[in-house]
Amino acid sequence: MARHLRSLAMLAALTALPLTASNAPAESLDLTRATCADFMTMSGEDQDQLSLWLAGYFAGGAQRPLIDTEKVTAAPAALRTLCGKSPELPLVGAETRAVIMPPPAP
Repeated sequence: MARHLRSLAMLAALTALPLTASNAPAESLDLTRATCADFMTMSGEDQDQLSLWLAGYFAGGAQRPLIDTEKVTAAPAALRTLCGKSPELPLVGAETRAVIMPPPAP
């Protein structure tokens, strides 16, 4: 139970990051064209935020109302590993989806 609460606390912290970000001008990123190379140039905080966004995006696209908090918490590191090996991969693609979302239940 404590582990679950820690995961939820981490998820809540990740969602709060945009509220505590610096006053730097907002940048936009076209995720239909973004690649792992783009992800690798981001700060760690931005990677965390984008990983959380991707988790919601993929879950919404699959119409899956449950989020695997352990996968979401581990997603930034997993994406760094994947993107380090294959910088040409699209951020919105099957490979990145597999890192963030568990396979569908049978």
